[in-house]
Amino acid sequence: MRRIALIVAGGKGMRMNTSIAKQFLNLNESPILIHTLKKFLHFDEIILVLPKSEFEYWGRLCLKHNFNQPHKIVEGGKTRFASVK
Repeated sequence: MRRIALIVAGGKGMRMNTSIAKQFLNLNESPILIHTLKKFLHFDEIILVLPKSEFEYWGRLCLKHNFNQPHKIVEGGKTRFASVK
């Protein structure tokens, strides 16, 4: 059986009251999202759902933090429900 992780990370973190979305905030010098993806190293496939407007930023973060764990990025919907669907 294949194990596929679907990580929905399209939030804006408005309740956090920060200028950067919470999934991109640093925790121990790396973005939270990198920590999250590392927890799924043993999965067969990782699908990361982000707003299209964040694709380039995420790519720059991966380069900056030398993060090259394989994962597929897909565009999220207008709501979390739509993104998961």
